[in-house]
Amino acid sequence: MRFIVGLAACLSVGAVSLAFADPPATPDSSAAPASAPASAPAAAASQAAPPAAATKPAMDPDEKALLGQGYKPRMKNGEKLYCRREEELGTRLGGVEHCGTVAQLKAEQAELRENVQKAQRTSGMPTGK
Repeated sequence: MRFIVGLAACLSVGAVSLAFADPPATPDSSAAPASAPASAPAAAASQAAPPAAATKPAMDPDEKALLGQGYKPRMKNGEKLYCRREEELGTRLGGVEHCGTVAQLKAEQAELRENVQKAQRTSGMPTGK
C-alpha cells in the first residue's frame, strides 16, 4: 500500500510540474523576419565594443605564480610589492609578513631551489655494503 501511495505522489508531482511549466517556444513566420533585424544591431554593437578580457592588461606569468602561492599585491612607497603572511611554528602569537618585488621573490625562490639541490647532491647516501 505504501508503494502505491508513493508512486501516486511521484506521478502527481510530475504532472503538476508539467502543468506549471512554460509552453515551448514555437517559431512564428511573422516573428522570424522581425528577429533578424533586431539581432543585426546587437551583433554590430558586440563587434564595436571590445571584449572585457581584451581591456585588461595581460598578467605576467611570474605575477600569476606568486598569486597562486598566496602572495597579495600591495603598493608601498609607489612600488608594487607582493606580500604573504607566514606563521611562526610553535607559537600562536603573530607571524612574519614576507614582502618583495617580483624579481626579489623570484631570486629568493631560485636561491632556495639551488640550496636544496646542493644539499641533496652533497648528502652521502649509505650504499648498504
